[in-house]
Amino acid sequence: MNISMGQGQEERAELTLKTFSEQGGWVFLQNVHLMPGWLARLERTLEVCAANAHKDFRCFISAEPPPMPHWKTIPESLLQSCIKVANEAPADVKSNFRRAWANFSQEKIDASPKPTEFKACLFTICFFHSLILGRRKFGQQGWSRKYSFNTGDLSICADVCFSYIANNDSIPWDDMRYIFGEIMYGGHITDPWDRRTNSTYLQVLLQPHIFECAEMIPCYVPGANAQPDDSDVEDDDKKGRAPLFSAPDFSTMGFTDVQTYIEKMLPNEAPVLFGLHPNAEIGYLSNQADNLVRDILNLGGFNDVEDDKDHDKDKDGAGTGPSSGSEAEAIDAEIRRFAEVEERWARLGGESLDELVQMREVRTAAY
Repeated sequence: MNISMGQGQEERAELTLKTFSEQGGWVFLQNVHLMPGWLARLERTLEVCAANAHKDFRCFISAEPPPMPHWKTIPESLLQSCIKVANEAPADVKSNFRRAWANFSQEKIDASPKPTEFKACLFTICFFHSLILGRRKFGQQGWSRKYSFNTGDLSICADVCFSYIANNDSIPWDDMRYIFGEIMYGGHITDPWDRRTNSTYLQVLLQPHIFECAEMIPCYVPGANAQPDDSDVEDDDKKGRAPLFSAPDFSTMGFTDVQTYIEKMLPNEAPVLFGLHPNAEIGYLSNQADNLVRDILNLGGFNDVEDDKDHDKDKDGAGTGPSSGSEAEAIDAEIRRFAEVEERWARLGGESLDELVQMREVRTAAY
């Protein structure tokens, strides 16, 4: 039995768990993250049911991850008692593109009365889907907040595209762009600038030029950075006129061929794929490095500097616990820095505002 959790579903869920635990059966509680106040009762109910549960009793729970990593919507003890399966969208464009295209099949394309047109539009929608998911990693430069774009949006857009192409003599580009950008994906968006960015992607990508093997990367113009010369070099790559990622020839490629094309032809991950400046990934890479170092320190049993200062110290002044070594090193570094500032202060022989401020900061940090 499937139960979509929401207001008023608590008693039904508890009664179903009790009944199925006695008689046997499977129950699926969906979206329990919407009811954080009830999860403590759920945990207790599962403990009682598990005491004398039927051998065929199973309980499945689904929930979305919290918007911020430090938020805890599900009790840790409940998570530890479960077998967990995570299904998260990858961060890179190629993986998202591969995953989006794999939601469909050759049979889906062949069912359309205009398979070539539908295949081209479906390819573009999947690429658009992978781009807007990949922008999340850039933080505020990507989207002002983390929007819950999902595979359901992609599937509905594909169905709308199928219907519009089948029921019209010509492809209604404006209608599809509006439905996809303002209703389907745009329904998640609350910021007007994010909505403008989303609509601009579709305005650039979902165009008739996709049938002409045109460039698919937003804001990238082949040859824009080419330098004129008098040489006889005919290689377009050397002149900078080669496309970065052109649309495939949909009239000759099947579903599997397009999959291979994505694997081989999509360029390496870079901000230019999203139409962003190359410096856009500096913040992302810095955050990734910070998170990696923080995780390594946490796994090694070390705490943050603020936590180190709160550790109890013994009579000799040495820190206790596994972080005492790192704390002692930090204090030694500050003392050495203080000695250097004291030496510079003696050489000056007078008051200097910069030196005074620096000394006060060092004293505060060291003592």
